[in-house]
Amino acid sequence: MKLFDAHTHLNTEPLLHDRQWYLQKFIDVGWAGLVNSWASESYNIQGIEIAKIAEHDFTSCIVKATLGLHPLECVDGTVVAKDIPAKIQRLKDLYVANKQYIVAIGETGIDVHYPNWPETLETQKQLFIQHCNLARELQLPLVVHSRDAFDQTLDVLKEYKDLTVYFHCWGYWPEEIKKLQDYKIKRLFIGFCGNITYKNTEDLRESLQLVPLQQLLLETDAPYLTPQAVRGQDNHPANVKYIYDFVAETLKILPEALSQQLEANFLSVYKI
Repeated sequence: MKLFDAHTHLNTEPLLHDRQWYLQKFIDVGWAGLVNSWASESYNIQGIEIAKIAEHDFTSCIVKATLGLHPLECVDGTVVAKDIPAKIQRLKDLYVANKQYIVAIGETGIDVHYPNWPETLETQKQLFIQHCNLARELQLPLVVHSRDAFDQTLDVLKEYKDLTVYFHCWGYWPEEIKKLQDYKIKRLFIGFCGNITYKNTEDLRESLQLVPLQQLLLETDAPYLTPQAVRGQDNHPANVKYIYDFVAETLKILPEALSQQLEANFLSVYKI
């Protein structure tokens, strides 16, 4: 049975220092592929480096990366409006130089969780739009981060329904699942993380029930959102097994059948 972590962060602390150990652990338990995603200039480069190393040292596992700048780069002042064109050009240059390792643009989107979000919202939108344009230009899927900003996120995506969109780390209610599906995005995938296993996240489990299997992806988002079975520890890609098991039980589907469908989805969304 092959398992895939559709969105993880071996390229960030606290996993970066021991990234090869965590990757080997992932392979040792039999899992078959992962994609490192983050959204700062240094983490983008580290994601590419991990994919390059894996190409030679971990040939039994698919290891790829995405390129993007997270909306929190706007919140913390790392990205300001006047710098966006140059930063997007830098992402394009990185892709051109490393395209065999890059499978998507993002994660990118809108995040209004933090107190100073009103003053950065317009910059976040502009950064998000430019990522969408880049994904369209390069014909790559778009990995979307959206927190407490569902309507603002959809307001941007309405102009990009032709893209393949991976709405990662679903964090909204079933009503938003229905609204997103009604948007008729050309190719839509929705990802769930370890927080779906928490006792107080019934809304996520209700959302899961509304996602067609051919649109479903599972991810650790490590080192964040450790599954309940190992909560309190640093999360890492091998823990995706706990999420697979929980989702199979929740959906009342055989683990092998779920694994086969998610393998097809992983390969499809990332065009591998």
